Amino acid sequence: MKQLSTRISQKLLSHLAIGERYVLQDIATLLEMDIEATKRKGVLSRTGENAIVLLINLQKSSYATPYVDHIDNDVLYWEGQLKQRFVEKNMNSGEYEIFVFVRDVIKTPFTYYGRAIPIATQYFDPGTPCKTKFSLYEYSNTSAFQTIIQDPEIERPSTTFPESTYEQPAYQGPTTKRSVVEQRTVQQMYRKTALELWHNRCAVLGIEQPKILIASHIKPWRVSDTKERVDPKNALILSPLYDKLFDLGMITFKPSNGNILLSNQLKPQEYERLGLDDTKKLAMIPDGTEGYLDYHNKYVYDFAPCIETELHALIS
Repeated sequence: MKQLSTRISQKLLSHLAIGERYVLQDIATLLEMDIEATKRKGVLSRTGENAIVLLINLQKSSYATPYVDHIDNDVLYWEGQLKQRFVEKNMNSGEYEIFVFVRDVIKTPFTYYGRAIPIATQYFDPGTPCKTKFSLYEYSNTSAFQTIIQDPEIERPSTTFPESTYEQPAYQGPTTKRSVVEQRTVQQMYRKTALELWHNRCAVLGIEQPKILIASHIKPWRVSDTKERVDPKNALILSPLYDKLFDLGMITFKPSNGNILLSNQLKPQEYERLGLDDTKKLAMIPDGTEGYLDYHNKYVYDFAPCIETELHALIS
């Protein structure tokens, strides 16, 4: 197989700045493409080149395919093409560089978010877009992103989850890893309040052995804002096996009744060997936890981890 050229990707790297805005003509020029060939397209590439450009429109035109794309902190949730699947076929090869441009409103400039690497994917038959989570790893290192995540005084709008009536931890500081001591303090407080909420028992099995129980974030830490990271309603107390399967999106729980859902990532006989079946359920659903479970159902459950992510999750 002929090695792909890196000429275009190197050109993009040398001309683009994360956080800067670019019109479609700018992007077309850098890709050495005619502007007409880039219109109404979400994926741009050049034959023989290793650069893939994703153009993300968070607001869709009435005539466009109703893809659902959004960004949580430094994670992009992207729905792919209906049939071509060029990105899905090549994103794990290690040969391609994926460049991400996002705009909130159509007919406005795109903001450049840097390069991305795939985290996890849901695959569907042609006709239904696959869903992929990308890490915006270059954007996460920028001062703009660090300010949003680290500054506890910034009010972040949240319309997804109801206000929690459970007593919140007293800690009001930032939740990023500025020091080992600070991170441990946040984690200890989160675990303590979560254990209290779940009566020191596994949410599924009822095991009362706190030493082996894990306070598992429902909406993952990485995509949660400062308040969500320490909210005990964003926690399930789980035994190690359930915690691992929940974290990998192999299981989830219905927000309405707590019934377990088993993904197709494992075969029925494998779940049986692990002692899991569809009769398992949460012992309760605290008020305020439903929204977090709904998020997990939509954006974590049944996403198969990509190779690098899977290895990282399974090596301790």
